[in-house]
Parts: sequence; structure tokens; C-alpha cells
Amino acid sequence: MDLHNRVAIVTGAGQGMGRGIAAKLAEYGASVVISGRTESKLLEAAREIEAGGGVALAVKADVSIVSDIKNLFEECRKYFGPPDIMVANAGLSYSSSLSETTEEEYYKVFDINAKGTFFCLKEAGLRLKDGGSVVVISSSTVIHPKNGMSLYSSSKAAVNMMTMVAAQELSARGITVNTVSPGLTITPAMEAGDLPNEFKQAIIENTPFNRLGTVEDIAEIVAFLCSKNAKWINGRNIVADGGCLI
Repeated sequence: MDLHNRVAIVTGAGQGMGRGIAAKLAEYGASVVISGRTESKLLEAAREIEAGGGVALAVKADVSIVSDIKNLFEECRKYFGPPDIMVANAGLSYSSSLSETTEEEYYKVFDINAKGTFFCLKEAGLRLKDGGSVVVISSSTVIHPKNGMSLYSSSKAAVNMMTMVAAQELSARGITVNTVSPGLTITPAMEAGDLPNEFKQAIIENTPFNRLGTVEDIAEIVAFLCSKNAKWINGRNIVADGGCLI
């Protein structure tokens, strides 16, 4: 998967899955623009990529703010030229029952997950080079509904539909648009969260490989979709959960 001479933007790349995806794209040769809301984490991630021989630029951006998204793409253009790749990874995980979810929480989740992704797709459609690649990180909870995930899963379901439509609209320019829907994946945020051990164990026991996913698992799939090897995959949702049955 040769990504040399290609420029990638990765949102939500200061930590966790986004950071791993950015590092993987850089490993395969792409110059990477990493964005997120916490500048210190972005700079740390950029230094890590550069220490491994990669090229990275950190740009602070909150995807719930449209002007930040526009500035992110403009900073990319100024430093590297127009991007070839955009990975919309930034998202907010949230769990709450219907009866306990507030209007404020609704807007917070949808502003980042749905609105943020929509305007990243819009800007990518305007700014990406012909023949480029867009990958949006969704969630396997869209396919396997779980208690307390109505708000989060519905925001990701919206993302899936946006991706399918964008794949149609951008196809004339040879741009592919796909989603990757990870299952439960080991990240610092997941380990620091309050997921019950019984839930994690149930996922493991219902996955043929008897383990949880890793950032490396997801990053390799994203890199493949961003490569020329995947140009015949378009408008698809790749479920990356190891074959989990629940």
C-alpha cells in the first residue's frame, strides 16, 4: 500500500484510533495533517510520526465548527497542497437511555458525529484531488443495536447514509468514499471508560478470534481503502469487528 506523494487529512487524530490511523498512513508514505481539539496531544502525535521518519502537520480544529473545518483544509493546502485523502475519524462516543438523554446531549453528539462529518465530506468534495479517497469512521453499533446507544448509533447511521450519497456525487471525479465500522476496539478512551468487564468479555466470547479489536486492525483497513488497491470499493460500509455475533 504505497501512499508516497499523497497528502492525508485525519480528524480526531490526537489520540486513540485517529492517532493510530494517521501514523499508519505516514508509515506507508503519506504526508499527514492531523487535527483535533487538544493542541498538546496533536503536537505529541506529530512528533511521534516525525520520529518514525514520517511527515506531519498538527492543526487544531473542532469539527463541530464549520469554520474550523474550512481552516483545516486551507492549512493543508498552504503546507502540502490539495489533499488526496480525508479520514473523518473525529467522533463522540456516548451511552444513555432514551429516558435520561437531554436535548443538550443530543446536540452535542450530533454536532460532532453527524454535522462534523457532513461538513468534512462537503469540504473534501470541494478540495480533494481527483482520484482521491475518503474514509469515514462509523460504528458496528449501527448493525448490532445495544441498550443505551440510541443517540450514538443514530448519529453514526446518519454518517453511513451521508457516505453512500457522497460516493455517488463524487464518483465523476474518481473519488471513492467508504465507511469503516469498528467493533469494540482497545483504545486509551475505551480502557479509561466505564464499560463493564462482563460486557467486554461477552464481546470476546462472541468473536471467533476471541479478542477485542486493536487500533492496528482498523488502521490497516483504512490505509487499504486509501490506496490504489481499493479503487473498486466505493460507497461501502466495511464492518471491522472480527466477526462478532452480538
